[in-house]
Amino acid sequence: MAQVTIEDVAKAAGVSTFTVSRALRGMDHVAPRTREKVLQAAKELNYTVSKAASALASGQTNRVALLSRDRIAGWFMGELLDGLYDVFNPARYDLLIYRAGNAEERSGFFTNLPANRNADALIVSGFPATEQEERALANMGMPIILVNSPDANCCQGSVAIDDETSEATLVRYLAAIGHRKFCYIGRKEPLPGSEWGHDDRTTGYRNAIADLNLTDCGVHYIDVTDSRSVRQTIATILALPERPTALCVWSDYYALAVIHELRCNGVRVPEDMSVAGHDGSDVATSINLTTMMQPAREIGHITAHKALDLIAKKTLDQPRTVIQTVLTPGGTTRPIHHE
Repeated sequence: MAQVTIEDVAKAAGVSTFTVSRALRGMDHVAPRTREKVLQAAKELNYTVSKAASALASGQTNRVALLSRDRIAGWFMGELLDGLYDVFNPARYDLLIYRAGNAEERSGFFTNLPANRNADALIVSGFPATEQEERALANMGMPIILVNSPDANCCQGSVAIDDETSEATLVRYLAAIGHRKFCYIGRKEPLPGSEWGHDDRTTGYRNAIADLNLTDCGVHYIDVTDSRSVRQTIATILALPERPTALCVWSDYYALAVIHELRCNGVRVPEDMSVAGHDGSDVATSINLTTMMQPAREIGHITAHKALDLIAKKTLDQPRTVIQTVLTPGGTTRPIHHE
């Protein structure tokens, strides 16, 4: 069967192709009755507007690009994408997804800039841009919105949680229920140095430990894709002459791996050692994990609205939005009573 064209719709509706184009794109200066005839003809012929043709006519692609350093299959990205879709879909915007999960992927994006001229705005999630990357982004000539990334000169909007304050709140809670000896277990970065940005959760942990005069038994970094990394880290912690009673872990997903390894070593959670995560993900719900909850889907909503407003050349009422996390106690922590 031959593909239906705009000429076929125009002939069926008894109007010009110019009128069909304006009617299907929801533009002004088309009589209601005429628009109804065009829509009915398009429906009967199963005709849809070509995105490419619309882009040529309007100068916009009706696409937003997302560049993420996190794994796309992870909880945060899944919730963020749902939030973005909730807003973009009714607005008839598509979402292009790019990943910068390692040095090669990141370099490839900023070298080739595949989103350039292929999207109306770019969302960058999870890492700060270098000076060279900022220049590349600025030269794209499109709105840039950052998600959980340090603000950059090239961006027009951002949405983020306060990681430092969030982690400090968790330490203060554990101290309030009696814990005095802590360890922090963070995420091992794929690149050395600060190219992925420093971990504000580690900073919040260290500051709270110092402020409350608690004992820091060590900061460790693991790669949960490497079982040896988790196993060696837990063995190191258990071999300490002064063992911590509470572990603060970078995320709920990482906390799950830590709890599994502790139990493999005969350590009861929370009877022998308390464990707290971060994010408030489905993992936290399933194992009743103590965590700091961040509303990832709501972050997606706010980010999408900022993107659409910037595309429409509106001035944002609140360019920088900071989202508060919520302490959610669970069954993986318990009070300690000192004699």
